[in-house]
Amino acid sequence: MSAGYVEQAKPGIMNWLESVRWKEEGWGRWKYNAKMIRDYGLIPSANAILILDRLGELDNIDQALKNEAAAFLQSCQDQADGYFKDPLVTESDRYGKHSWEDIWNQMGTAAVALEKLGAEPKISLPMVSFSDLETVDIREWVLSLNWTNPWHVGERYLWSLRSYLRKKGGQIDLANDRVLQELFETYEQDIHDPVTGMPRKRGCDDPSVSVAGLFKVYLAYKDVGRPLPNATNAIDYTLAIQHPDGEFGMRRNMCINWDSLWVLRELDIQLKGSYRHDEIVAAGNRTAQLMLDTYRKPDGGFAFQGETCWPVHHSIRISDEYPIGDMTGTSMCLSCLEYADEWNS
Repeated sequence: MSAGYVEQAKPGIMNWLESVRWKEEGWGRWKYNAKMIRDYGLIPSANAILILDRLGELDNIDQALKNEAAAFLQSCQDQADGYFKDPLVTESDRYGKHSWEDIWNQMGTAAVALEKLGAEPKISLPMVSFSDLETVDIREWVLSLNWTNPWHVGERYLWSLRSYLRKKGGQIDLANDRVLQELFETYEQDIHDPVTGMPRKRGCDDPSVSVAGLFKVYLAYKDVGRPLPNATNAIDYTLAIQHPDGEFGMRRNMCINWDSLWVLRELDIQLKGSYRHDEIVAAGNRTAQLMLDTYRKPDGGFAFQGETCWPVHHSIRISDEYPIGDMTGTSMCLSCLEYADEWNS
């Protein structure tokens, strides 16, 4: 029996991770890629820890080293507002449309990495992100978002929900919670297109962005245990944007490949494998093989753009474009390999 996709990729990923680890200030700091313009970054450091955990290697790291990593991540949390902030990133590094609040929420990956290290944030994460759902007109707020790009605003929808859940201490009654009912009913009535199963009603006409937007919103559904409506149509739509070589949607954008396979995986779980399961498995295998053949670089990492590394992440400039692996590409490609292995087993 041939080795699984993750097993094939693991030795190269491990070597690559060590090659981009910043070794000057203790264990727990990594670069996005070998040619990054800063010594290390908060998001790649958190992602590296999560990759080690997913590969079953974090338990093999000495506890003293893991404590160093935890201390670094904890030092990045702003004690005034609870956001994690990269100490080496300044306004001059910002390049794109994301606000600082968008960027800081993305850096919340550090809290997940802390949990894997057996630690936790020094203070609570922000109780309000983007909108205090207890005090706003929820329908008005949801419709004020620019849903022509659900990939972007879907994050704000999700993070606002998660801050609300934190305020509630995770204790909710989905059937009787006014905030949650209004939040999801507004999405389903005014954003969600039942024909495609996608967030397309408010002007999104790009298939790739539609699927990526569903990925963001579906996370919110999963957080509260609410089934996504029109799941079979969403599977049809997602499978239809895959190219014969295994890539989904827009070319050489790893987000779309990962988002698409994640959506297919979660929809398949929701439907208990009852709809087009074999085609989903075949789609996963095509994408996994593409990752190994095209996205994997000679350094053992995976490049977000297929041929080259990602130069900008969430509006923060990382590097120029080089034919080398990068942390986000490697993490997302690893997810695709994991899903394909899961389906094949």
